[in-house]
Amino acid sequence: MRMSTATELTAEHHAQLAELGLRTDHLDEAIWAGVDARASAPPLGPTNGAGLLDWIHRVGRLREVLVAEGWTRVDKWNAGLVQHPTKPVVLGTLQGNRHTGTPGAPLRSDYAKGPAIAAMMRGNDRDQFTLFDSLHAHEWKLWFLVTYPQQEGERLVVLREVAQPEPTPQGQVVDRWAHRITLPPLVFGPLPAPRDPHGPDGPDEVDVTVTPRR
Repeated sequence: MRMSTATELTAEHHAQLAELGLRTDHLDEAIWAGVDARASAPPLGPTNGAGLLDWIHRVGRLREVLVAEGWTRVDKWNAGLVQHPTKPVVLGTLQGNRHTGTPGAPLRSDYAKGPAIAAMMRGNDRDQFTLFDSLHAHEWKLWFLVTYPQQEGERLVVLREVAQPEPTPQGQVVDRWAHRITLPPLVFGPLPAPRDPHGPDGPDEVDVTVTPRR
């Protein structure tokens, strides 16, 4: 069950995202797709199964909604990115830490980055005062939709922001950022209990899909 946080967004949030050609509904669609997929992970599947399903569907849905508006799918080195139709902006997804979405807090990626992402970050800015002033036409600026899901009681809360990392060497976690657009968290209601195929209701009686509350 989803709960909207639209009223917590400010005009500044919308303006900063618009500068990148983004809206919050683009981001929310991707996050919701990931949470829906996470809920469908089998209880006895691999320990990283829920997170992997979340990432696959988050990437896929983000690209679906943006490609429909003229963006281009980018699979350079299988990095799962999408490129703005006119600006040198490339967007991917990244799992952050518990400081995701908190201004000034030490955000870092959950995993070290490989050669593909390290190469894509070479054209990024090195400080937060060069959001677009120093763009070079031949360089992409790599941004990420950074998310971090955490359970708070019965609710799943997804911390979120859109951030541009500074260039980071291969094999290191990303912990330096040129620009961060921190956003209020997206709060979901209780997730359905995992389906028990041997339970009394049988497999056809249980719906494990997360349904949005309108």
